[in-house]
Amino acid sequence: MIRAVPGWLTPALLLLSLMSPVLARAEGETPAKSLGERAMDTVRYLSEDVGTRPAGSPADRRAAQYVADQFASMGYDVTLDPFSFQVRTRGTTQNVIASAPNEDPTLPLVIVGGHYDSVPTGPGANDNASGTAAVIELARVLAVDPIPGVVVRFVGFGAEEIGLLGSQHMVDTLSPADRSRLQVAISMDMLSYGEEPAFHGSDPWLSHALARAQSQGWDPVIMPPSYARMSDHGPFLAAGLPGIFFYWTEDPCWHLACDVSSRVNPEAIELMDAIAIELIRIAAG
Repeated sequence: MIRAVPGWLTPALLLLSLMSPVLARAEGETPAKSLGERAMDTVRYLSEDVGTRPAGSPADRRAAQYVADQFASMGYDVTLDPFSFQVRTRGTTQNVIASAPNEDPTLPLVIVGGHYDSVPTGPGANDNASGTAAVIELARVLAVDPIPGVVVRFVGFGAEEIGLLGSQHMVDTLSPADRSRLQVAISMDMLSYGEEPAFHGSDPWLSHALARAQSQGWDPVIMPPSYARMSDHGPFLAAGLPGIFFYWTEDPCWHLACDVSSRVNPEAIELMDAIAIELIRIAAG
């Protein structure tokens, strides 16, 4: 359950202005959607219109194209980066990568990603249409008003559910220059069911995320070491690169048919995007 909390940190005001409906509008105009409402459009599309989307399936490709189209509509340069896998069956899937045009290779780099595939046994609304939606909406915010002094690359990871394969592929193909300038890789995964936000990852990013959640009146949970292989930050950590997992406390419908959009809380997505904005600002220096 999401509690009402007073006030936000000043650096997050831009994000909140984009999350909130526009109040002052000409008579007869439709109010703008909030960030949470837009995120729910993505959650419903992926979990209801596309449905179950295991890696390599036609539904998986449809989901990837949706993510790519969303990024492209904001003006990003979009790359579909395919890779093959053999886990129970042989197949091909892809990462969807969005970069700002004319990305400055000398600036610090932040990667923000979330996997768009699901298990075959459930529609994957929380796991992980919620995280995919958070990444898309964060990209939308920064397309309108980018944070100076940092490059942010957005990724829809493929094949997370069969072994974090998309994020492993990204780590394996990351250039030496990008490795040296990477400040943090943020994985958005299962963001919106439970009582409290939860995090796992490397410091100082873990400490920053906890502090920002606490400043908003939450009691965030630090996940145990086993969570180093539970989401797409894992391959970054294993390669000695900084990473953090944005999560929510345990979901009883994890990997089940009951993981449906009506259980997703858009306010949790808004909170996690606000925290991500703060970490990106810190990375910018």
